[in-house]
Amino acid sequence: MNMELPPDTVLVFGREDDLSVFTSFADAVNYLEAIDVAEGEYPAAYSPDGRVLALTAPDAWRGLVLLERTDATDLAGLRRRVARYWERYGPDATTHDPLETARLFIERENQPRTGWLKRLTGRFGRNGTGDEPARRR
Repeated sequence: MNMELPPDTVLVFGREDDLSVFTSFADAVNYLEAIDVAEGEYPAAYSPDGRVLALTAPDAWRGLVLLERTDATDLAGLRRRVARYWERYGPDATTHDPLETARLFIERENQPRTGWLKRLTGRFGRNGTGDEPARRR
């Protein structure tokens, strides 16, 4: 089942070919730090359809991060960056498609997580639900 991507999904690439996917422009600008943007830590940002997004920090570390749509489209560039990401960080990846990659990131982010306390109590053999081991008898 393919989930529908939010309309303002953003893919941001770092200098080391790392990738962050955000479900909205607001999430992206609230997460990214202005000093990192000003220093060029994030050389590229795209929408999943290949539209180039302008990521700036006009007032350097003192200001806000701005993310704006441009008229440029570079689907080939987006595909190259996604492929480099998977080659570097996920050699067993089943897809290099930008849309599928964005879906995978968002689905992974929405997965329920087991908290540290639950994992710790699971190690000591308490019964419960989730991914902790069952009690030995």
